[in-house]
Amino acid sequence: MKNPSTPLQRFVRVLVRTALILALVLVALWALFYVSFNAVLRTAHASLSSHANRAADYAEAITRFQQMQQSEGPEINPVARSILLTHGQRTERAVIFFHGYTNCPQQFRQLGELVYGLGYNVLIPRLPRHGVADREVENLSPLKAEELRDCADASVDIACGLGQKVYVVGLSAGGTLAAWIVQNRAEVARAVLIAPALGFSRHEGTRVQKALALFLPMLPDIRTDWFSTDPDCPAHCYPGFSSKALGQLLRVSLAIYASALERPPRVQEVILVTSQSDESVNDLIAWQLIGLWRSKGLYELTSVDFPKAMKVGHDMIDPAQRDQKTRIVYPVLVHALDAP
Repeated sequence: MKNPSTPLQRFVRVLVRTALILALVLVALWALFYVSFNAVLRTAHASLSSHANRAADYAEAITRFQQMQQSEGPEINPVARSILLTHGQRTERAVIFFHGYTNCPQQFRQLGELVYGLGYNVLIPRLPRHGVADREVENLSPLKAEELRDCADASVDIACGLGQKVYVVGLSAGGTLAAWIVQNRAEVARAVLIAPALGFSRHEGTRVQKALALFLPMLPDIRTDWFSTDPDCPAHCYPGFSSKALGQLLRVSLAIYASALERPPRVQEVILVTSQSDESVNDLIAWQLIGLWRSKGLYELTSVDFPKAMKVGHDMIDPAQRDQKTRIVYPVLVHALDAP
């Protein structure tokens, strides 16, 4: 006859069963998350492919830019409209500058004029839903990844008529578009990715980034202006951001990764510019993408990482930002563009 179980033995058995059940539940949830994330990855890849339609010549490029301008209604802040600086003909090099999330083309105007003085034709398009004069953050909430893709495609199409060689530079969300172009548009000769917003916050790991990419587009919108606004925000920027718009930006990031897993990047000269003082984006995610590109045969990679002592912030471009370090950053970017 077996000895009856002691209370401690019964407690241990219950504890073991509970732990096993919890482990099974966690495994099931992880499997569901993994399947869901990979489904989102495949969907993003399929829905955000390029629809290239390049301008045949300079005249067509000008016509298309005029159409871009005409789509910017009276609600757009005049300084936030798309910018074209042209020498009146197709030049040897043309460059596209993509501004960051919540900012507008004014962010790149000073740098654009500097590069224009070197003989480039310069295009600075306004990202969709940005630059509205009322500066209400809710303007960003309807943003869709497809709109960002179309902006990137249309800008490269125009630039093909502006220069024999096309270069692309993007900051933050603009850096994400530049990365999408690297993966999709062979017409571009060189791309400069400045603190690309492929993932957010340098302190969060890749699992958190994946969860954000999966859930942000599905959750109700959260706008930071509900709680506070940025008192140092330049007058041409939105003083906060929308979580749904960030989710759409992550959809573009997912599309880039999904494509990079399958084929080489179309652009073979890439420059990555980061700062150790940048707390807004996750450069680990950017380096993972660079690793994928290199494994697929990326020909030329250059990286610049501003040390913490320089105190170069996330928005290292806009002269209107507080404590700006453009005297340090601009020469580096001009050299990156103008290098042979």
